[in-house]
Amino acid sequence: MKLFAASILLFFPLHVHSAPAITAENVETFFNTAFAVQHQEHRIAGAVVSVVYQGEPLFKTGYGYADIDQRIPADAETSLFRIASITKTFIWTAIMQLHEQGKLDINDDVNDYLAEFKIPDTFPEPIRIRHLLTHTPGLEESALGMSARNLEEMKPLAQYLQTNMPARVRAPGSHASYSNWSASLAGYIIEQVSGQSWADYIDANILTVLDMNSTNTQNEMTEPLRKRHAKGYRFTNGEFKATPFEVLNDAPAGNMSTTADDMSRFMLAHLADGQYNGQQLFKAETAQEMQSILFDAHSKLPPLLHGFYRSDQNGQVIFGHGGDINQFHSDMALFPELGLGLFVSFNSDPSAEARSNLVPAFVDYFFPREYLREAPQPVDIELAEYVGQYLPLRSNQSTIERFATLMDDTSISIIGDNLSLAGYSQWVPIGIDEFVHKYQDTHLIFKRNEAGAISHAVIGSPLGTYRKVTGLQAPASQRILITMMMIIALGTVAGFGYRAFVPSRDVGLPSIRVIAAWLHALSLVYLYTKMYLVLSGDMEQFAFGMPEWLHGRMLAMTLNLMLGVYLIVCAIRHWVENAGTLSMRVLYSLVGLMVTINLWISWYFNIASSIWHWCVCQFRLQRKVMRPGQLTSALIERVTDLKQGPVL
Repeated sequence: MKLFAASILLFFPLHVHSAPAITAENVETFFNTAFAVQHQEHRIAGAVVSVVYQGEPLFKTGYGYADIDQRIPADAETSLFRIASITKTFIWTAIMQLHEQGKLDINDDVNDYLAEFKIPDTFPEPIRIRHLLTHTPGLEESALGMSARNLEEMKPLAQYLQTNMPARVRAPGSHASYSNWSASLAGYIIEQVSGQSWADYIDANILTVLDMNSTNTQNEMTEPLRKRHAKGYRFTNGEFKATPFEVLNDAPAGNMSTTADDMSRFMLAHLADGQYNGQQLFKAETAQEMQSILFDAHSKLPPLLHGFYRSDQNGQVIFGHGGDINQFHSDMALFPELGLGLFVSFNSDPSAEARSNLVPAFVDYFFPREYLREAPQPVDIELAEYVGQYLPLRSNQSTIERFATLMDDTSISIIGDNLSLAGYSQWVPIGIDEFVHKYQDTHLIFKRNEAGAISHAVIGSPLGTYRKVTGLQAPASQRILITMMMIIALGTVAGFGYRAFVPSRDVGLPSIRVIAAWLHALSLVYLYTKMYLVLSGDMEQFAFGMPEWLHGRMLAMTLNLMLGVYLIVCAIRHWVENAGTLSMRVLYSLVGLMVTINLWISWYFNIASSIWHWCVCQFRLQRKVMRPGQLTSALIERVTDLKQGPVL
């Protein structure tokens, strides 16, 4: 961000109180320069942009290529780009239309509209539709199964929502945590209320009204639109490589593709109280309600609106939405007081940062600060209680996906009189539980629990909420435990292997117990090494569900846990029976400690429950299709197939 801003300033020497007017020529100059700079910094394959101003399209163009191999330029009018989570703004627009028509009320319990499944009443307060609009239903994050490899494998929306339902982990309305599942649930509610698929409803009630004829909502794209769709690219080894089109099971959360020209119409409608070219999406009152605050975490944080989120800058009121899917990165920013709207979309990685930098640079250029911000004046408060480890609320707690939290924590420490986030940015205290970035207008706000202890940190936005974790819940402690376990395991593999297979070494214990400890330690080294490679490698494979290779690991983990229980019993018996040499009893006790750590990890990260769930599902599946006499042989064949399957 700093490098990009500095590069832009080299081309645009700005002075305080001096700003260019919003004209087509000035906007074109800005984007031409911006994309020239960003192309060098972020290796952009292609991009499209459109700007509307005071009720009219002002500027639109494309940069680079929609298809590099075919040398097809990116075109604002004809090239379709995936807009990912900006799809949600169409879902929220549809929800507000139905709300206006009295067909639903955003204060209703979502269960009132769910015919094929229900959300558990984990908390006294039900999840209401308005909680979906603000990402505050209190659900954990779950990405397993959100995508399909092709249209044939795609799940019906109701089936996906039911089988991939995330757990309720906090009271609705308490904190915000971005949720694709919630937006997909809103799409399902649209279907239940309207009697149409969510895509058909949006086609008929939004796209047709706004003449958005080059926009796709459907899972299967028509041939004319498919031919005009940009390809997504990943820049690797010095060249752009095309990536497959991702099929989404949670389609209402991010499936749409459109042109920059079509997005101009959508922006104009939301800037004009729902009206466009004599047509009306909804009444002016509904449009204004959609732009009003629905969730406000703190006065110094940007609020969440009815589906949009605020991102004010340099005194300008701004709301909108961003979106990322595979190699497509998009952003939409609306300035309601100015009648100004901006849409941009990129089709390559690494372009996410380019997308994030563009709107702030646009604001700094056309709406520079009228004065420099005074240095924040720190207040004298005790900083120690804020120090610790924090996990994002957008994380999993109830499935094997919890393992991802091992690599997803952030730490807050003290540097001088300030707090430091992850050892980089510094935050100056300006009040109790209130901090401001040393060099930016971004705030860090802390929340307390009923006992008065720090429970959450909100960084910059309600959607950037983290919960404080201590003790064994802190990833740093867990990493220490795993390291300790692996050291013992490696020592066991070396030491016990020697004792197990060299007859001259009499340790006074049955060979079977020594060999069992050696096998258990060896399997732990193998399994946790594989787990580390997964967490530090390609996580996208989990979007399609539990990978096939992991099913084989499930069987290995099951045997490993059973063997571990046996080893703990053996370690206890050695002391009770005074078996073996003293040194061997001590070493075997270390094996017991290793096993205990592994059992705790298996419980905490839901490995054991996932194994049990997988075994039950496999058993039920076989019972449905096999006669009792065939079940054993079928399971043996299944194990053989898994052993021969792909290896990570």
